[in-house]
Order: sequence, then C-alpha cells, then structure tokens
Amino acid sequence: MGNKVLVAAAGSRKTTHLVEEAISSQNRHTLITTYTIENLQQLVEYVSQRIGCVPSSLQVSTWYSFLLRDGVRPYQSSVYPDRRISNICFVEGRSTRGVAKGNVTKYYLSDGERIFTDKIADFVCQCNERSGGLVIRRLEDMYDQIFIDESQDLAGYDFDLLELLLRSRIHIRIVGDCRQSTYFTNCSPKNSRYKGYNICRLFADWETEGLCDLEERNESYRCNQQICDFADRLYRELKPTVSRSHSMTGHEGIFLVGSKDVHKYYSTYEPVVLRDTIKTSTADFPAKNFGIVKGKTFDRVLIFPNGPIRSYLQSGDPSPLKPRSRAGLYVAVTRARHSVAFVFEGASAIPNVSAYGL
Repeated sequence: MGNKVLVAAAGSRKTTHLVEEAISSQNRHTLITTYTIENLQQLVEYVSQRIGCVPSSLQVSTWYSFLLRDGVRPYQSSVYPDRRISNICFVEGRSTRGVAKGNVTKYYLSDGERIFTDKIADFVCQCNERSGGLVIRRLEDMYDQIFIDESQDLAGYDFDLLELLLRSRIHIRIVGDCRQSTYFTNCSPKNSRYKGYNICRLFADWETEGLCDLEERNESYRCNQQICDFADRLYRELKPTVSRSHSMTGHEGIFLVGSKDVHKYYSTYEPVVLRDTIKTSTADFPAKNFGIVKGKTFDRVLIFPNGPIRSYLQSGDPSPLKPRSRAGLYVAVTRARHSVAFVFEGASAIPNVSAYGL
C-alpha cells in the first residue's frame, strides 16, 4: 500500500521530513495534520520558509479541525440528523459517563450541536460505518496523501480511524516519537493498551498485518551527544540516539546549578527556562511548560525540577516517574542544542553531569 510509519528520536527532523515530502509533490493533494496549535504553527512556518507560502495543493490542519470538517459534517445525518454539528466541546477527562451510546444526542454532544472531543473520532467511525464507507470514500477523492505528525498524541478511537485510512487508497505517512507523549487528544478507554509510549506496539501490529512499513530513526541533528546520552537514560530499553551535531561553544553538556548561582548562570548563558507545569516555582524567571515547547529548538535550557524530577536526579532511576513526567522531561532536555542545566542542590548519581557553582 506504500504506507509508512516513522518512529524517530527528538531532533531527527521528522517534521521537516514531512514538509519536504509534501512540498516536493505539489501535483498531489496533500493533508498534513497534527494535534496542537503550536505544532500546526510550526508546520506552516516550515512550509512558508521553504517556498514562501502554503500552496493550494497542501492543506495543513489540526487533528480536531480535520475530524470535524472532513469526518463529522459531510455525513453526520447518518448518525445524527437533528441539527448541524457546529463545533467541538473540549473535555478534560471523560464526558457523559453513564450515558448509553444509543442516546446519540446526550452521548456525543453538548447542547445538541457541539461534539465532545473524547467522542469525535468515534462519531466519525460511526458515520463511515452507517453511510456505507462514504466518509473514507470522500477522503479518497479529496486527498492523494495524508500525513499525521506527532502521532504519539493520538488516543482512543483515533487509532480506529487511522486504521481505516491505512486500508484506504490514500497514501498515509505517520510520524512520531513514543518518548514525547506529553499530551493526548482524549481520555477514552478505547485502545488504552496502545496509548502514549505503547503506540509503537500498534505500529508493529499494523506492520505485521501489512498495512504499513515501520521505520526507526535514532539520530539527532539538534542535540550534542552528551544531551542525547542523558535523554536516552530515561528510556534505556530503546536504541541509543546518535548525535549528528558537532558544534562547539565551550559550554556543552548537562549541569547542576545551585540556587545561589542561578542568576549568574542565567545572565551568562541566557538559557530558555523550562518547568513541568505552572505549579513549579522558577524564582520569577520567565518560563515555559515542557509540553508547550515540543518541536522547538533552543541553544540552552535551564530546568527548574519538581519533586519527582529531583528524585530522579538523586537516584538516576527513571522507573518511579509517571509516564507523562518522564515524557515531559525527555521533551525538555532534548530542546537544547548545547547545554541543559538543572537548578538543584547536591550531588547526582547520574554520570557525566557537571556542577556549576556547587
């Protein structure tokens, strides 16, 4: 079928690869879709930087917009003929617990016209089934190829829809990194065994079924080898990452910075300050959350660790970290080209970590 799934380490240029493939085939109608607004903006910027604009043959869309526009609305009457579904209703957790699926209005919708984000992919699959496959057939007429970026963010019925696309006539390209599962499109229990880090099991199953070819890429063009090695210790069961970055600045690697020296370090090296969530104090430094910077590249980062990350720095054992915390830390560390510093008091059991002012 020609479908491909690329699982690639941070800094491997997987998003750039998608963009290059898309703009090299402007005679084909292509959709690139991704979950977050931040990643969507990066895709548009990449395309614009390369060729000056987004060509008419290329559609760039968030995952939710794609589901609503091309999945829900065209054949919604096959499931819900009462009113036009106008928009989506964002849900944290699970919506409509205890409501029977047969009660379409209450199960899928808020106020009868906004579809719950944890139910939207399920609704699209229902529309396709009840319309006799017209949803997928319409997509086949619209797009020659569909590229899904940051696939590790998908969950629940998203995977059922992806399988329908893989079985269609559309060329499908899926890219992602199971180590960067910091956000999810929904909290549906459906397909939970494949969620987040475990998405690679699903890719392997699809390859076994002949639905796609699975490729791994373990090179980083962003991070130096010291940063790659440190990040790899969070996922020791995976293949190590090889750095293809060889620039030298005189301050490379992983560092611990004492609180009494953090202002001096910040003024000297001008790192981007990162934290897990807004709950983590950053001593009044302007900071960004780990999840927001996914896909970004910085010369240096300074991380204010929360309790679980401090425990990891002391023990060197990542197993107590919750999956999202581990993924968030991996994302934060791998944003940096040259150096990663942690505001931390005391010695670390992790090898090859240098002290700055301790």
